[in-house]
Amino acid sequence: MKSFAGLLVSLTGWITLLTLGACVSSPASKPVASSRPLVAPASLGSERVVNQVVRGAFGSRELTFNGVVTVKDGSMTLVGLNSLGVRLFTIRYDGTAVQSETVPAMQGPLMPERLLADMQLVFWPFASLAKPLSEAGFQVSEPAPGIRRLRRGEQLIAEAHFSNDDPWSGRSWLVNFEHGYSLQIDSQSL
Repeated sequence: MKSFAGLLVSLTGWITLLTLGACVSSPASKPVASSRPLVAPASLGSERVVNQVVRGAFGSRELTFNGVVTVKDGSMTLVGLNSLGVRLFTIRYDGTAVQSETVPAMQGPLMPERLLADMQLVFWPFASLAKPLSEAGFQVSEPAPGIRRLRRGEQLIAEAHFSNDDPWSGRSWLVNFEHGYSLQIDSQSL
């Protein structure tokens, strides 16, 4: 009898977890609302489809998800899945509006627009970021190979590090000082 009760509790836990994964907020399209501007996906200058493992740490929380980033036909899509393959979020950006569907577990510092802005800071060419960020009051710099910094005035907002010349293939790190979290991103082109 005890093993049946244990199985029932375990099964209930899995059903709750799967239900949570299925509880996705309805898609919402809204103007971009980020502390820094997003650049048009087409400014990447190429099409990309990349598989990623992202490890995030913020406060006492840690989160790991598998992601697929697609930049194609002037839009950018990020899809995040947990280790069981349950979708955590889908974010689409067409250059003017962000649409996102997220599970409640993804609420917090990794807001859709913020995640997109961080991904662009890590992966977009320096030249495509410098002017739009400068016009919005930010300065982006590359003080040494494999390092990119974002400042607003004297305040360091974020810093990214790359393990090789192509951040789309290999390991990258980002620390967002403004919102208190870090991301380790392992990317592999598909």
